[in-house]
Order: sequence, then structure tokens, then C-alpha cells
Amino acid sequence: MTPTLIESSSMMDELVLQLSEEKIIAVDTEFFRETTYYPKLALIQIATDSIVACVDPLAFDAKPALKQILCNREIIKIFHSCSQDLEVLFYYLDELPAPIYDTQIANALLTDHHQIGYAALVENELTVQLDKSQTRTNWLQRPLTAKQIQYAGDDVLYLYRLHRLLDKKLQDTERRSWFDEDSEQLSAEGNCFQVDVSKLWKRVKGTTKLDRKKLAIVQAIAVWREELAQQNDQTRRRALPDDIIIRLALNPTEDINTLTQIIPKHLKISVENQQQLLTTMREVQQSSENTWPDNRFTVLDGEQKLILKNLQQLIATRADELGISTAILCSRKDLEQLIIATTKDDIPPDQIKLTITQGWRLHCVGQDLLNTLKGQ
Repeated sequence: MTPTLIESSSMMDELVLQLSEEKIIAVDTEFFRETTYYPKLALIQIATDSIVACVDPLAFDAKPALKQILCNREIIKIFHSCSQDLEVLFYYLDELPAPIYDTQIANALLTDHHQIGYAALVENELTVQLDKSQTRTNWLQRPLTAKQIQYAGDDVLYLYRLHRLLDKKLQDTERRSWFDEDSEQLSAEGNCFQVDVSKLWKRVKGTTKLDRKKLAIVQAIAVWREELAQQNDQTRRRALPDDIIIRLALNPTEDINTLTQIIPKHLKISVENQQQLLTTMREVQQSSENTWPDNRFTVLDGEQKLILKNLQQLIATRADELGISTAILCSRKDLEQLIIATTKDDIPPDQIKLTITQGWRLHCVGQDLLNTLKGQ
């Protein structure tokens, strides 16, 4: 099917009319963020069983019409691994598309591939090999080539077909309710794309061997960098490279002249921002130790680590029986928090609000984990 390139408001109005009676559509996006903090939407692809359209938001103001479609709660939107698509659409539409059907989640509840790529899933389910030659193309460049348009259209076309196959399998295996639970959780978590500021130090390379005080400096500078990157709409490392952050953490300075020599001139960081950075470093060095980041791999003690190993084996056995990955059944983080809550914090089981203690996961293995921990 040859995709239609939508490049005007009149063409968009016609597409909205065509989609007005649809209950399910497939959606994909192409965007660019190699040099910017915020993703730049370059193309939105929409498909049904008879329509494949590529909407060019750079050619006209597509936002009002797209909101009619993507934010219409009567229309299910199919995505594959939707987090990045939802982020770019959230910034473009100022609203989150809903409801969402993610084929990666559907597949994860049916096989042991919990994060399968789109091309691999299409090949597995439809025996079609997608052309991936345009994956790294510059989607902001105009005019778009015929090959780019066909590539973008094919992605969303096969996505629509995947939905039918996967949804039938979910129904046949009586796992559709599992999918609905996970989809609700996705919507609950997906309405905010703010970075977890408290863990920005984890985004800085070279922190492995730093002690906690130096790590606190890294964290403080990383927060300062995040704000600067947002203000200037540039990537974190364009705002301030990781190696400069590590250098400042190892040898923090309170002298503006020294700081000016350390920070490359091409970054063009204002004197005011540099003064703010000096204040940030000075304050963190005077901060209390209990506010410093903890970079330990696990917070479990020796006895709890033994419990963790036993519970991981239980999860692995159950995941194998279900034919799904251990990662989709229970994350290590959830398992550690469960152990701490029951063995250290002594929280009653019905008050432990983790993914593993709710819904289908509780039925499949969560209750067994709680019973085992109670026996411990």
C-alpha cells in the first residue's frame, strides 16, 4: 500500500473525516533529538486496514486536527514500544494520546522476549523483512524522499496487522486481562516525562569509583546542567560534557577564574551560570552526609541476599512455566523492595504497593513470594 503524504490543512481535514468512524488506528512517529533536549516531531504516520497516511507537521499546523484523532478516547491507538512516541507527541500536542495499545507489551505477555524490536516482531509474526535503511535518516530534512515515505508508511501499516494477531493470541491464552492491567499502568506512568532529578548522577559516565561525597558533587552539577540544557534546548553533553563534571567533582573549585579555564569556551556558558555552578558546588560540599547519593548496587544485607537468590529461582521457574521472561514477571528492583518491606520494615503484605503484589502478577507468583517471605 502506497502511503499518502499529508502536507496541507485541506488534506488533513479529509484524513480526519476518513478516520472519524474508526475505532482502532496504528500510529508511529519520526523525530529528531540528536542535538536538542526536547524531541522535534518530524512525521506522524497513521494507518487502518485501508489507509496509510504520513502527516508532515513541518508543512502546516497539524496540531488541532491531530488532537482530534490522537486524543479521542473513543479511538484506540496502536504503538510499538510507545514511550518515545508518547513523549514527542506529548510535547507537540500538550496532551497525552489515549487509550494506548502497545504491541511490545502484548508480545511480552505471550513470549519470553520482553523488549523485542519492531522489525523482529514483524518478521516473527508476519514473515516480512522490513527495510531499515532509513532508520538513521534526517527526518527534519525536506523534501522527504519517496523511499523515506514508503519506509515510514510500512512501519505503521504492519503495526496495524500485528495488533490483530497479538490480540487474538491474548484472547486465546486468556491473558487479555493481563494486558489491560499493564496498559492501565502504562497510562498512569506515562503522563509525565519529567526526569527524576534525584538520580541524575546515574546519567554521568565515570562515576563508578567515586566516593559518596564526590558523587554528591556530580549529582549537584548534573542538576545544574539539566536546567541549563532545558533552558537552551540542547543535549546534556552539549551543555556540559561528562568528563568536565567528573573533573570538577574530583577537584571542586570556588574560583571563577579557575572554573573559566576548566570549562571549554565553545560551550558559551554565561558568567551568571558559572557563578550559579560555583554556588552549587560550594553548597553541596557543606551538605549533610545523609543527603549524598548511594551508589551501592544493592541495599540488601547478607541474609537478604540469600533470600533474594531463592526468590529469583522461584520467579525463574514460574516465568518458564508461563513462557514469559522473568523481567516482565518481576523486576529485581521490585523484588528487593519486597524483601526490604517484609523483612526489615515489617510492612503488612496488603499494604505493600508494588507491581508484583497486584493484579495478575500477584496471582501468578506474588502470593507465593509473600508466603515464602512469611516462612522466612
